[in-house]
Amino acid sequence: MTGRKTRFVLAAALAATLMLTSAGFAQATTVVKATSTQKWNPAKTSISKGVKVVWKNPTTTTHTVTAYSKNWSKNVTLSPGATTSSVFKNTGTFKFRCTIHSTLVGGVCSGMCGVVKVT
Repeated sequence: MTGRKTRFVLAAALAATLMLTSAGFAQATTVVKATSTQKWNPAKTSISKGVKVVWKNPTTTTHTVTAYSKNWSKNVTLSPGATTSSVFKNTGTFKFRCTIHSTLVGGVCSGMCGVVKVT
């Protein structure tokens, strides 16, 4: 092979390797949206370990994403149009709520509450 052909073949092989490698690290994503009726959609979601959950606030109202189970920590204010995310690396049930649009009494949430179940 000529030097130019060799460089082309090596460049093509490198590009193919990089595409396969990055495809292997692609991360699945689940989206949870705040609704204008002050709910999470979906309110309950089941995912596998390593999946990223993105909370979006497409409404004109401010919300929070606040953990209320002891196995994780999250407390973020979502202004209109804002997002936040978490990658769940452990199995379990992870509860969250909007502290502005929910109440929590004796560990029971009512209002804008949600659950991520990781298997």
